[in-house]
Amino acid sequence: MFTLSIEHRWWLTLNISIGIFMSTLDASIVSISLPTIVQSLNTNIKTVAWVMMAYLIIITGCLLLMGKLADLFSQRRIYWLGFLTFTIGSGLCGFSHTIYFLIGARMIQGFGASALMAIGPAIITSAYPEKDRGQALGMLGSIVSLGFITGPLIGGFLVEHLGWRSIFLINLPIGIAGTLLSSKVLKGDRKTASQQIDLLGALLFFLFVTSLLLFLNRVGWESTPLFWAWIVLALVCLGLFLITEYRSSSPLVDLRIFKNQSFLSSLGASFFSFWMNGAHNFVLPFFLQMFLGYSPSKMGMLIFPVALVVMVIAPIGGRISDRIGVRIPTTLGLIVTSLTIFSFVFLREGASDYEILVRHVILGVGIGFFNPANNSAILGSLPKTHVGVASSFLALARNLGIVIGVAFAEMVVALKTSGAPEAIKGPSLEGIQDVWQILLVIGLIAIFLSWRRGEKEVSL
Repeated sequence: MFTLSIEHRWWLTLNISIGIFMSTLDASIVSISLPTIVQSLNTNIKTVAWVMMAYLIIITGCLLLMGKLADLFSQRRIYWLGFLTFTIGSGLCGFSHTIYFLIGARMIQGFGASALMAIGPAIITSAYPEKDRGQALGMLGSIVSLGFITGPLIGGFLVEHLGWRSIFLINLPIGIAGTLLSSKVLKGDRKTASQQIDLLGALLFFLFVTSLLLFLNRVGWESTPLFWAWIVLALVCLGLFLITEYRSSSPLVDLRIFKNQSFLSSLGASFFSFWMNGAHNFVLPFFLQMFLGYSPSKMGMLIFPVALVVMVIAPIGGRISDRIGVRIPTTLGLIVTSLTIFSFVFLREGASDYEILVRHVILGVGIGFFNPANNSAILGSLPKTHVGVASSFLALARNLGIVIGVAFAEMVVALKTSGAPEAIKGPSLEGIQDVWQILLVIGLIAIFLSWRRGEKEVSL
């Protein structure tokens, strides 16, 4: 796609941005509606949690399959089908009359979202020359932040004035526009390989992700035989998946990509970075509400500057990485992120708004420098025939990092408050501070991986 005109690239970037904005908007909008859904569909908290969990499992479990399908049958076709499927799923969610129908519709929606997440960055990578790739991916990072910023604001208004169904139905005009635009601007893309689809590998990977997420979802609050069975099943499926991929003539994942030090180090840095941010974002609201006495609206006002700063800094960080390479901006970004999260340890009851706001501005700068440069490194480290798989691994590292980060934070605070009367009310201050302290170690691992990354490698 390097021969595309500037105007065509602009329309293509707009199309990918719509998909990313819609998927991130939907992720941040749904959580606000869950209490209302419980009442409307006469269900309970345990069941309604699957509105989120089913979506997450389908997305994460299908990312590698979508990347492989894009490499086999063209990015354009799979991305267009993803847009269409997500839009249909959104409509079904909006017209759901039982909680189980809603969960099933969310699974359809998640299947489409997995294509948007896995293939969007790959299309941008193929459309832009290497010298402009970081800036383009930085723009996508800004769109992600915009989706998360506007989600709670739009969701709160829609649920209050139009009902919970409107948060899904709002995707219909956006999805229809994106689907039509995809059919117009995503042209000239051909399949890059002729192998068959590794359905057994795809099934084993899906079972691995599902079992792992079910295990992580229960870490810290359950210790039954079924709880441990999930992690055993996850490990068995992972082992069988690796054996299948090694023996397959057309594997879902060519295991040789993990011999590429640049790809592996960049992927690891991304995973641990999102681990940090996922854990921090989980414990921070408890700290602000329980120990500083902030209202939910004030918490939102103090947290949203992180995404706002990322939206501004990400294109700048991407442009810098285009000029000087990815090693320095990614490593500096991780150093800033790690130290800033660790600095929350020094906050005590009575901390001022200014102390929190400054930390969030600095945190946004660190994330804005790291993400676009590191994404460019992941997508540029493999040959074009593997760009779909590289893009899906990028999304996989993000999703698993966030989920494991949340599970890790839950486990730490649960261990700290185990047996204490206050445990039923929420985490203790000591437990939250333990999370921030341990995250410094996670940050050091990410910094090490980022700094040791090799030069870009593209041969397999």
